[in-house]
Amino acid sequence: MILYLNSEKGQFSFNKKDYLLRAAKRLGIDYVKDIKEADGNVEYLLNIQPCDLKSGSKWTGIWHIDVSLNSSLIHHYNEMDTVFVASSVGILPYEKQIILFQAMDPELHRRIPEVEQTYDFAICGTGGGEGGYLERMRVYKLMMDNFTCNECGNGFVPEEYVMKYNSGKVQLVQPCLGTNGLGMCAQRFFECLGIGAVLCDWTPDLDLLGLIEGEDYFSYKNDEELISKMDLLLKDEELRNKMFANGRQKALNMHTFEHRLVTILNLLHENFAFVPTLR
Repeated sequence: MILYLNSEKGQFSFNKKDYLLRAAKRLGIDYVKDIKEADGNVEYLLNIQPCDLKSGSKWTGIWHIDVSLNSSLIHHYNEMDTVFVASSVGILPYEKQIILFQAMDPELHRRIPEVEQTYDFAICGTGGGEGGYLERMRVYKLMMDNFTCNECGNGFVPEEYVMKYNSGKVQLVQPCLGTNGLGMCAQRFFECLGIGAVLCDWTPDLDLLGLIEGEDYFSYKNDEELISKMDLLLKDEELRNKMFANGRQKALNMHTFEHRLVTILNLLHENFAFVPTLR
């Protein structure tokens, strides 16, 4: 039996399908494949946002990533055997729902010693936006008025993206906010745990990750706390380095894409008669 992954390829960055396939390769697993490799009946299929939904004959799942934003995917939940949601925030109650957080790639998301940390923080991605993205831009402007920033823009392949973030002493993470005014622990949070000391907007997700506030990361609930904790991290290099070491180790222990893949495979084995095709 083979688990096929269905997701659309991004123009520059990796998607969750790419990360899970990379994890499978590191684990020596050859029974997790891209849907593009299928030639005939697909028994087990995981759809991963963004995607055009497809079905497996024995099991169909979906990993809904942007659960805090409006999405038509919720209208297809009842077509799925399992619904993985990437956050505890903004989700609709559903009996087949399992929280499966995003993760970091231990090989890619790392501190690069050759890159000098010449800025207080760095930003990669698209500026502007509306709705929940307005708070992100407000926070970025506030921080750029008070601290040095490497504002990189977008369009970087993953290796370049990681190098840009390595130029910041602190990894600032402000997610898009959902309609309830809360953000989620999105992909960038887990990536940044592997790169440096993380300062992030507080979300209920943080209480579910096995991380310790003040040891593995800092969070903030208002502008005053944001600026004071940023000041503290910038003034105390030893604290920054210790927080980075703790955060990265916890991420390696609990929040890699290897962990997410094993969770998916264990569920299939325990509940849906999945037996790997070994070669």
